[in-house]
Amino acid sequence: MTNKARSSALLSWRVTQGTRGIRGFSLLEALVAMAIAAMALGTLYRTVGQSSKNAVTVQERVEAAMVARSVLAGALYAEELANQSEGKTGAWRWRLQMQPAVAQWGAPPGRPSPAPQTVARVTVDVMRAEGGDAVLVWTGWKPYRAAP
Repeated sequence: MTNKARSSALLSWRVTQGTRGIRGFSLLEALVAMAIAAMALGTLYRTVGQSSKNAVTVQERVEAAMVARSVLAGALYAEELANQSEGKTGAWRWRLQMQPAVAQWGAPPGRPSPAPQTVARVTVDVMRAEGGDAVLVWTGWKPYRAAP
């Protein structure tokens, strides 16, 4: 084997060995990959946490709506609600506010309009029993048996 052939074989052996030795990631590349993964997982964790918090909030609002509807359905006329300004149902506390108003009902075409009726605008604030702000505010209308 000539010198030229030997040096060429040696050079090709070193090039192959050199490229074979450069496999894998450097420390900097690994740190960057871990930082990107940490940010992605942190965002995912925050999103899942917010979704579960929203689910709890929706459940509370549904329960509060059921309490408010129950309070309003418990009376046919506004006079029946005048005696109960507040109360407690299970884990919920509610408070009533009533304001007299006049309602003018429409009539079908060709028929005379009915006389205005005195009604009460009833607002039910539903809170947690341990206190705090209202979870739900529900407004309904109740007729008076007689004019107030």
